[in-house]
Amino acid sequence: MDAVERSVTGDTGVRAVTRVIDLLELFDTAHPARSIKELVEGTGLPKTTVLRLCATLCARNVLTARTDGTFGLGPGMLRWVRLAGRMWTPSDEVAEVMRELSRDTGETVNLYVREGLSRIVVAQCESSATVRSVIPVGVPYPLWAGAAGKVLLQAAPELLPAVAAESPRGPEYEKELGAAVDAARERGYALVHGEREMGASGLAFPVTDAHARVVAALTVGGPTGRFTEDRVARYVEATRSAAAKIAALGLPGID
Repeated sequence: MDAVERSVTGDTGVRAVTRVIDLLELFDTAHPARSIKELVEGTGLPKTTVLRLCATLCARNVLTARTDGTFGLGPGMLRWVRLAGRMWTPSDEVAEVMRELSRDTGETVNLYVREGLSRIVVAQCESSATVRSVIPVGVPYPLWAGAAGKVLLQAAPELLPAVAAESPRGPEYEKELGAAVDAARERGYALVHGEREMGASGLAFPVTDAHARVVAALTVGGPTGRFTEDRVARYVEATRSAAAKIAALGLPGID
């Protein structure tokens, strides 16, 4: 485990950097602008600290002060957004494989990667169904819940204690979580119902690199009511084929 990995599995983060990230994470599609009051309440920091952070971020164009007194993401973020897109956005060929899988199953298809103790969607193809499962792209979710976590942890079993400790059940969940990861490895995929959210199901297959290492998880997700036995059998075969195609095509941002 290198220094970066240690920093995400413990409490060794740089406080100032952590505060900035906590503040920036309060901005999303539902809240593109935030007041100082909202930033103070959302971060739990003193108002004077939030004001200093905002002033510094505005000076670097990471935030911008709006005429109504609120703050929003600044134009300086655009450069990072473009760079992140170039690094992580899959190729058109991979995107087409995901679209085909979504058409074949009728469900939302996500491509997850692991960053520290989180799983993050880097590409998505939404289901055309009125009732569907949608996970925001780029938002970190815990590894202890969901089918993708069972697949991604196959490449990082040393993180099991830290991941279990973050779960509502605490450290005692490690043994059960490890067994679920092992079962997914043996079966070739993970299938969960209502683990992250009641009424939602997910199927995940590993995407491997040239060295057979798990580097991503390809998932199909939707309402549990549609994950009937006959449908799941079809989902499994379709997702297995799609994951193999993506592995052959390769993914950006992955060594």
